[in-house]
Amino acid sequence: MKIQTLDTRKKNILIHVSILSSIILIVTLSFVISEENAFTLSFFTNYFLQATTSILLLIAPPVYVNIYWIIPRYLVKKRYFIYVVLLLIVIIGWGYIIGYGEPLMDHYWFNQPYQEMAPENGITGMIVIILVSTLLNLSYRWFIQLSKINQIENDRLHLELSLLKNQINPHFFFNTLNNLYALSLEKSDKTPSLILKLSEIMRYTIYDCKEPKVSIGGEITYLENFIELQKMRHHNRGIITFEKNIDNEAKQIAPMILIVFLENAFKHGFDHMEKNAFINFKLETTEELVHLYVENNFSDTENGNEGGIGLENVKRRLSLIYPNAHELKINKKNTVFTVDLKLNLE
Repeated sequence: MKIQTLDTRKKNILIHVSILSSIILIVTLSFVISEENAFTLSFFTNYFLQATTSILLLIAPPVYVNIYWIIPRYLVKKRYFIYVVLLLIVIIGWGYIIGYGEPLMDHYWFNQPYQEMAPENGITGMIVIILVSTLLNLSYRWFIQLSKINQIENDRLHLELSLLKNQINPHFFFNTLNNLYALSLEKSDKTPSLILKLSEIMRYTIYDCKEPKVSIGGEITYLENFIELQKMRHHNRGIITFEKNIDNEAKQIAPMILIVFLENAFKHGFDHMEKNAFINFKLETTEELVHLYVENNFSDTENGNEGGIGLENVKRRLSLIYPNAHELKINKKNTVFTVDLKLNLE
């Protein structure tokens, strides 16, 4: 399942319309140039309509079936036998449609001289059409995949450096140490467990997050430790809730994506409010989907959570690691900020 925004779908439709229009225009002009008759508008219009109907009704359907159904479902997934069988069905079946349909269309719709129906010509044409469309689609897929691999690798290297330098916010880190120091002077029973949580956060960010993917369970433990340490810092400023419904904690996800939205909620909410602050953090997962919902309030003097490098970086990472497989909605209404993120893990 691919998740696409409305803007992406509109862009894709516009691209396909432009490509088809260009092909139709090129074919029309080639017909016109090849004729020895003098150019007239009616002459051009007739060939344009003939090229349009032939391409849209006879050529485009098998091409789209091949590149959007047969190739992704069977060739890409290495189900070669089914792929070959389906390809033969399309070539022979649609070859007959072209062989019988094109002469009839040309004769009855465009007053062309009647030509004998020849299904073998249609099948030959289909072989060429399928071969060209398959090679172009595979070349495009290879180019996109190579670009993504290079970009993700570069991004991972930069991320690794930033994790070592900036993963734990210095302000959060030093405040936590100061609070732990105060608790140790009071000989609080909470001190050992909080030190352990801080140690787990440091280990996770420095070592575990070097991997391109981590388990959902590891991310949840990191989030819970972060929340516990934040509760210690903020005491009675407000309420923090973390609701989770996890189908499989072993499922893999890119590291340090979910925490950005939680950090953002604290940075622009709790850190600037003396009381009545709240953060509602909800996380649900299935075998295919991760659904994160974060809701927090902020002070009237704050602009909300929208700005900052953190959100821009996570948007960039999402576009690279989960292209066409994520949906991110960020809203601000009055003094409440919400984030709704869906990740497709398949």
